[in-house]
Amino acid sequence: MMESSFAPGHEFAGRYRLTQLIGVGHTAEVYLAEDLTLQRQVVVKVLLAHLTAHEEVRRAFRDHIIQSATFQHPHVARVLDGGQQSGANFMVCEYLSGGSLEDLLHSGVVMGIEETARLGRDVASALAYIHEHAMIHGELSPTKILFDEAGYARVSDVALAGLSGPHRHFTTRDDVRYFSPEQARGDIVTAASDVYALGLILFETATGSTPFEGSTAESMLRERLQGPLPTRPELGGLDIVLALATVPDTLMRLTAEEMAMRLSGVLPDDDPFVKYDEPAPSLLGSFALAEPRQSVGFHPPSPNQIVASPRSSATFGQTPAPRHPVPPRRSAPGSYEELSSVGARRRPVYLAAAVLILVLAIGGGLAWKLGYLSTKHTAPSVYGLSLAEASTLVTNDGLTLNVTAHVASATVKAGDIVTQTPSAGTSVTAGSSLAVTVSSGPPTVPVTVPAHLLGMTCAAATTALTALHITATCPSNSSIPSSTVAKGLVAGWLAGSTKNPSAVSKGSTLILETSSGPSGATSTSTS
Repeated sequence: MMESSFAPGHEFAGRYRLTQLIGVGHTAEVYLAEDLTLQRQVVVKVLLAHLTAHEEVRRAFRDHIIQSATFQHPHVARVLDGGQQSGANFMVCEYLSGGSLEDLLHSGVVMGIEETARLGRDVASALAYIHEHAMIHGELSPTKILFDEAGYARVSDVALAGLSGPHRHFTTRDDVRYFSPEQARGDIVTAASDVYALGLILFETATGSTPFEGSTAESMLRERLQGPLPTRPELGGLDIVLALATVPDTLMRLTAEEMAMRLSGVLPDDDPFVKYDEPAPSLLGSFALAEPRQSVGFHPPSPNQIVASPRSSATFGQTPAPRHPVPPRRSAPGSYEELSSVGARRRPVYLAAAVLILVLAIGGGLAWKLGYLSTKHTAPSVYGLSLAEASTLVTNDGLTLNVTAHVASATVKAGDIVTQTPSAGTSVTAGSSLAVTVSSGPPTVPVTVPAHLLGMTCAAATTALTALHITATCPSNSSIPSSTVAKGLVAGWLAGSTKNPSAVSKGSTLILETSSGPSGATSTSTS
């Protein structure tokens, strides 16, 4: 039985009244509570007492709460409030009533390829957002993927990330089920560890089995150190993404953003995953052989139809009258009658052959048009490949590439493929084409040039611009008169031929112009 530190009715900050204990984890006690101010249900998570005893944990918890409360992402659970009261450190989160992915898996649900890819894309996009804000989850598992009332997925417990690690022993199989190889070695957890965990979760979601089993935590970790994720060709394009997300080498592993993009390539649209009370059955989990189909088209004759024809007048016990052949009448050799007879005999043969050829030609053309004579292939994933690489890949399947547009991409380098239609894993006909968009490189991001550069030294201005991903130079011959800026300090800048632009593209170069003093004064700059 779970023991709680606080009884129902206890209030935090005079606003959050506890109603019941939900559970006790490795980091916090979790309570269902009522927000008395806004009249809504919330979740209160109280840091465990043995962790509260460590000052560095308390500080990290507070910092995580402050940072997480600013997060605005559709697939990240919201942090609403936090504080400290009577020696207890607590955090208030939104209440998500749809249960967890763990609940679904525990009930025996095995999702289809498309639903798994949708869920994975949504969670990967949440991880990418978290990583972009310099945070790492570190303990992603199906229990941390929750669903709101509408069925949309949310990643929870971001603010608890890494708090218990230094003060916790991972001893059970459940503790290490979604650990990465680097975690198994005791290395520092990175963003790549979150991607690996998501890969294992999606494998289990789509197949109903865990990829690395073992009787103990040690044997389970040993298996993933020794080999890659098992291949499952029946998963189609999803299998490739999971393999790339679980590469043992962290430098070769997909980032969360890349994983989200790859999973998008498996899907036909951008619709988010929605959990239903009765999920659609998985093609892999509910496959069964079909019943034998009844004959359609040709029906073979019955035995009595073969033995006796209705037109036959012979019956058992009767001997049919003997037939006497009539000798054929012969024509004189070379006579007109003989030649006419030969032509008459050959004419039906030629006519039948011509009709047969015509029927075959028409039927073959129709069959080709309807696709009956075309070879079917599974569209490969060409995301992230160069046009040359993709062309070689699709040519082997009798397909062609059709570049429909060039688009800016922050994740795909210039010249590589960003999207494809049809999506990977789709059945396509030999001779058809894949429509692809190609990256033109990172998008042009406008950066505001800070006005306070005026009056700064060249060194200080260069440092400030470098932080904004803008290159700055201070040529010795670039000085302008100024009655407001002291001599030697920045009085203006040039972006190409544009003077003092308020904004420039990310990665641009600015020429800083220093003041030579009031007009008429002699500059000390040398050319």
